[in-house]
Amino acid sequence: MESTQVIIVGGGATGAGILWDLSLRGIPAVLLEKKDLANGATGRCHGLLHSGGRYVVKDPEAARECAVESAIIKKIAPHCVHDTGGLFVRYPQDDPTFFDRWESACRGAGIASEEVSADDALGLEPNLPKNILGAYTCPDAHVDVFQLTRSNIAAAVARGAGFRAYCEVTAINIEDGRVRSVDYRDSRTGEEGRIACEVVINAGGGWAQKVAAMAGVDVPVRCDKGSLLVLNHNLVTRVVNRCRMPGDADILVPAGPVCILGTSSMTVPGPEGLTAAAEEVQHLLDLGIELIPTMAEARVLRIFSGARPLYTPKNAGGAGGREISRGYALLDHAALDQVEGFVSIVGGKMTTYRLMAEVTCDLIASKLGVDRSCETSEEPLRLPVDPRIAVKARQILPAQAAAIAERRLGPDLVHIVNAIDERPELAEIICECEQVTRAEVEFVLGDQASVPVHTISDIGRRTRLGFGPCQGTFCGYKAMLSGYRSRRWSAAQASDEFERFLDERWKGQSFVPQGKQVEQLYLSHDLFGVTYNFHDRKEG
Repeated sequence: MESTQVIIVGGGATGAGILWDLSLRGIPAVLLEKKDLANGATGRCHGLLHSGGRYVVKDPEAARECAVESAIIKKIAPHCVHDTGGLFVRYPQDDPTFFDRWESACRGAGIASEEVSADDALGLEPNLPKNILGAYTCPDAHVDVFQLTRSNIAAAVARGAGFRAYCEVTAINIEDGRVRSVDYRDSRTGEEGRIACEVVINAGGGWAQKVAAMAGVDVPVRCDKGSLLVLNHNLVTRVVNRCRMPGDADILVPAGPVCILGTSSMTVPGPEGLTAAAEEVQHLLDLGIELIPTMAEARVLRIFSGARPLYTPKNAGGAGGREISRGYALLDHAALDQVEGFVSIVGGKMTTYRLMAEVTCDLIASKLGVDRSCETSEEPLRLPVDPRIAVKARQILPAQAAAIAERRLGPDLVHIVNAIDERPELAEIICECEQVTRAEVEFVLGDQASVPVHTISDIGRRTRLGFGPCQGTFCGYKAMLSGYRSRRWSAAQASDEFERFLDERWKGQSFVPQGKQVEQLYLSHDLFGVTYNFHDRKEG
C-alpha cells in the first residue's frame, strides 16, 4: 500500500499553500483534489488581493491579516500579481459618517492610504461618476488565482510532494482513535486506491463539512453564494471600491483584458449547483452602473457564482453571510473530538491563504516532531527567467506575447522557446485575447508540465485560454486540435473534450440577458453545430 506522512484534501489556494509549506519543512505530503486545482471558492472569486480596506471598519483583525499577507504575496509571487492599486470612492448616496471611520480605521490597521480630491480621483479613473465627493487610495491588487495555486503546487512538486487532480477522497480510515489511511477514487478512470498516512488535513472549503463527516466529526461551515459579472474590457485601471460597509456590487476589479464586478451574498445549502437568477444579475448591473456609469454600455461576457465557505460555530446563531467573520479557524480534532491526526482549516480569505497554511503546518510539525519553522513568507514561489531565454523569446514572438509568456511561464519559458526553435509553427497565437501560443498549449499538455492537465478547461486554468472576450469561441477548437495532434487525446476523446469545454463556457454566457454577447453565443452555436438550451440557467 502506498504511504505518506500527510494527506491534504482540497486543491484550492489553502491546500496548495499547505503542500508548499510542508515541502519546505521536509514533511512528505500528497494533495488530493476531486476535480482540478482551484475548483471551488479560489477559482470563483474576483481575484482581489485585499489591502484590508474592505474589512477595516467591520473586522479590524481580518483587515490587518489581509494587509500583511497582501504585502507578502506581492513579494513571493510577483508573477501572479498585477499591482494595480485601488480606490475607495466616496459616493454622495453613501453614509458620510463612514468615510471618517474608514480613514481612522486604516491608520489603526497600518493600511497605507491617501485622501484624494474628486478631481484627482477622476483624473485617475475617468469613468467614475462626475458627482463623487473624493476618494482614498489603497494598495489593493489583482491576483491570478489559478497561477498562484499552480505555483504553490508546482514548487512543492519540485521538492518531492505529490498532487493528484480528479481524485476524490471516499473514506478516512480511523483505528483506535487515530487516522490510519485515506481511500480515493479517480473520477476519470474509476481506479480506486488507499494511501496510508499519519495526518489528514481537511482544506475542503465548501466541502469541509462533508470531508469531516468521513472522520466522524462535525465542522460547521455555512456556504454564502456570491455571483459575479465578467465585463468585456477594462472600465478601470485600479480596483474601485465603494467606501461603505461591504455590500452587493461594490467592487470592480481589472483582470487582464476584462474586469469583474461583484458580488452578491446569500446563504445556500452547499457549494454545488449554484445558479444566478435574472433579477440577481439585473440587481448587480444596476448597482454596478452606480459604481461606474459607463458600465451601462459594456458587454457582460459571462456570469459565474461561487460559495464562500464561512466557519459558523454555535455562537454564530442565525447570522447571515456578511455578518459572519471572514477570519479563519484551525480545528485540531484530537483536542476537540478525540480523533488524532485529523485537522481542519476553514473560513478565511484567498488573500490569507499563506497565513492559514502556516498556522496549519505549525500544528502538523509539532504533532510530527519536526522542528523547522515556516519559510513561505520569504521563499519565492518561482525562480526568475534566464535573461538569455527572455531575449530569445522577444526575437521569435510578438512583444506582447513574449512579455505575457515570460510572466506566465517563468523558467518554463525555455521549453516554449526551444519548441518554437524546432517547430516554428508553434509560435502561432491560438488565444489572441490572452496571447497563448500553440507551443504553450502543447507544453501544458505534455509530460514536462509539473501540474498536468486532463481537459481543455484545465488548459484554461494553466494558461487563461478562453478567459478573454471571445470566451473560447475561437481558441477552444485550436486547443482541441493541439491535444489531438500531440496524441494526448484520440479523435473521439478530443471531440468529447471540446463539447464539454463549450458546454462549460456556454453555461456562464447563458445567464447574459441581452446584447452583443448573446449574438456571440449564437455565433458559437452556429459555428460548432451543438444544440444547447439557452434557458437552462446552470452554474457558470
